[in-house]
Amino acid sequence: MTEFVVRVPDDTPPERRAFLAGDGPLGDWAATGVALDRWDDGTRRARVEVPPGFRGRFVVTLGRWREAESDGHGHEIAPREVHADRPRVEADVRGWDQTSIEYHHEFPARDGLRSRTVAVWLPPGYGLDPHRRFPVFYLHDGQNLFDAHTAFGGVPWGADESAERAVRAGRVPPVIMVGVANTPDRIHEYGPTRCGPRRAGDRSRAYGRFLVEEVKPFVDGLYRTRPGPEDTAVGGSSMGGLISLHLCKWFPAVFGKCAALSPSLWWERENFLRNVTVSAGWLARARVWLDVGDREAGSRSGSAATRGRVRRLAGLLRKHGLGPRLKHVEVRGGVHNEAHWGARFDKVLAFLFGA
Repeated sequence: MTEFVVRVPDDTPPERRAFLAGDGPLGDWAATGVALDRWDDGTRRARVEVPPGFRGRFVVTLGRWREAESDGHGHEIAPREVHADRPRVEADVRGWDQTSIEYHHEFPARDGLRSRTVAVWLPPGYGLDPHRRFPVFYLHDGQNLFDAHTAFGGVPWGADESAERAVRAGRVPPVIMVGVANTPDRIHEYGPTRCGPRRAGDRSRAYGRFLVEEVKPFVDGLYRTRPGPEDTAVGGSSMGGLISLHLCKWFPAVFGKCAALSPSLWWERENFLRNVTVSAGWLARARVWLDVGDREAGSRSGSAATRGRVRRLAGLLRKHGLGPRLKHVEVRGGVHNEAHWGARFDKVLAFLFGA
């Protein structure tokens, strides 16, 4: 049995619970892994049964990775080590102000597109090794990824929390995530139109150039990225899933990985389905996550049609060589909303960036 004694900063609200988050018996890197009890002397304590010979790591949180301990100046600290032969472990927390998301508001755009917020999440380890470079995952509808106050319906994906736990647990390598917020022109930016009266409003190609020629060079210039297509993914849900597929097809030298969660394949009379194998060279090296819930639409027949389109696309991708580089998932009970997309985001990361 190991006793953990944690001293927290004086300005920590007394009603806030503190937790250990670490390897194995220390919570398997959940932000609320092992609850610490508040003692009269102001310390937070817990007794944990660890197996003989256990060697692990942990950090202290206030229940969210956004509120993990820092060095007191907003910087990441290395996890603390614990050994089974030490009956008592003491930790002094200096601050809770770790900054893992950087916001670039009013990011400018050309070609008549509106400016928007670009949010960049930096993974564990980014602040500890100044020479290491990281793969990057670009995600549409970025306002829905991290923050409840900007997410649709007040329910974010919690992508930062999911990614932090997966990275710290060693299930995926550290990955930079770039959330590109949408604008009132979302449907025109995410929905390519080939003909008809709506074509004049099609801004999808301009949006693609915006990501490739403006956002990506900015991110590659400011952060330590691995910029090649084998280390660059693009993804989103619904119409964001649709445009991700198009972008992987249009720019194979930029995006080598794609995540299409509940993609809107019905769009423009199933245009992507009808033209997916035109210029199929993009399938030679691509890696694609493709999923759909079995409760996507408001009716049983509508949900069946939605699943059918995704199955057809999966079949075409396999036929043209994607094979093991395709992950096709039908999510039991899956609904077309942010909570359900966020709930499977860790699996998306593991397939695209895992071993």
